[in-house]
Amino acid sequence: MSAPKSKPPDFDEEFTQAVTQWREKHQLREDDATFLFIELFRIHQKHWDAIRSREMPSFDQFRTDIAFLTQAAKTFQQKTMTLIKLLKNQPTASGMVTVTRTAAAFAALACLLAGYLIGRVWP
Repeated sequence: MSAPKSKPPDFDEEFTQAVTQWREKHQLREDDATFLFIELFRIHQKHWDAIRSREMPSFDQFRTDIAFLTQAAKTFQQKTMTLIKLLKNQPTASGMVTVTRTAAAFAALACLLAGYLIGRVWP
């Protein structure tokens, strides 16, 4: 199913060879201050590589999460369709009392008048 996890390539040997060639080319001593910067760079790289490997989820986990979300979406869709069918089969409430537009307009005017009067009394 999933390929075995392979170890990421280690470039330390290539980096060490490149530094050695560079040192020989520029005739730098082993205790030169430049090598302190190179060592600091290596520490920095190892630190950030460790952080990236810790924070990045594996693709297997990502695939599992996507499969789980897909299944959840299908289940949600099925349940929603079932609910819609059940609601369509329910009898309508024909005996419900509705509010007429006239009554709603009078209620709105009464609210506005009450608000105005309360505002005049309590400044």
